[in-house]
Formats: sequence, structure tokens, C-alpha cells
Amino acid sequence: MANNNKISSIVFSVYILLAFYAFGGSIVNSLVAYPTWRWVGANEFPKFHQVDSSLIIPLFVIPTFLTFIPLILLFWFRPMIISKWLVGLALLFKIIALISTITIQIPIQIELDKRFSRELIERLISTDMIYRKIPMILLAITNFIMLYKVVKHSNNMTKPST
Repeated sequence: MANNNKISSIVFSVYILLAFYAFGGSIVNSLVAYPTWRWVGANEFPKFHQVDSSLIIPLFVIPTFLTFIPLILLFWFRPMIISKWLVGLALLFKIIALISTITIQIPIQIELDKRFSRELIERLISTDMIYRKIPMILLAITNFIMLYKVVKHSNNMTKPST
């Protein structure tokens, strides 16, 4: 049982680390990067977008995708205080954002690799806010609730040092 608790602690900690990293990156990307694309010149934009995409994939997309691994593992290896229901809720929000990414944002990004389009940028911003940011904010709240439960439970289990 002690070994399972250690694994659960590691899986949860890795998940929280990746989840908060991904959430922070997604907020910066949505609120800072996307809006500035409006001001890149039409001639420079395709090259700018290609370079931006090549940097964002290893620094943001891959770590964001990797959050699925510890999140799914939390169904079997999680701190006792966290219910499967919360893990399932977190997974639901991740899947909603993933479906939006695959069906809406990636096709827009592929077009933007070829040409500047203010209309496409505006569509990217609006659909990102509705279909990715709202679920990601709800995911962050769910993650905070899980973390709060673990910390509160931990505080109740330990006696303060004197």
C-alpha cells in the first residue's frame, strides 16, 4: 500500500506540474501571442507563423499533450482524497479542448502558415476563447480543487513540528 501511495503522489505531482505549465502557456498564447498576429505584415506573416509554430510545438504543444498520461493514470494511481469523478471531469475538459484543437484551431493554423488573413486570426481568437479557454479555465479550477483537497488532507494528517 505504501508503494501505491508513493506512485500516486508522483503521478499527481507530475500531472499538476504539467497541467499548470500548460494552462499558463495557453493563457499567454491566447491573450498575448494571438492578438499580436494582427499587426504582423501580410508579407512577413507566413514566415513568422511558421517560425512561431516550430517553437510552440516543443515548448507548449508537447508538454500539453503529455498531461494526458498522468491524468489517465490518476484513475488508478491518485491520492485517496481525490475522487474518480474529479479525475473524469478533468479528462472531459481536456478532451473538449483537444477536439476543438483538432477540428477548429489546427485547420486555421494550417491556413495561416500559407497566408495572412485577419479574418482567420479573428476566428482563431474567438473559437479559442469559446472552445478552449472556457474548458481550460474549468480544468484549472478542477485541478485547483484536487490540489486543495490533497494539501488540506495532508495538513490534517501531520502534526506541526515544534
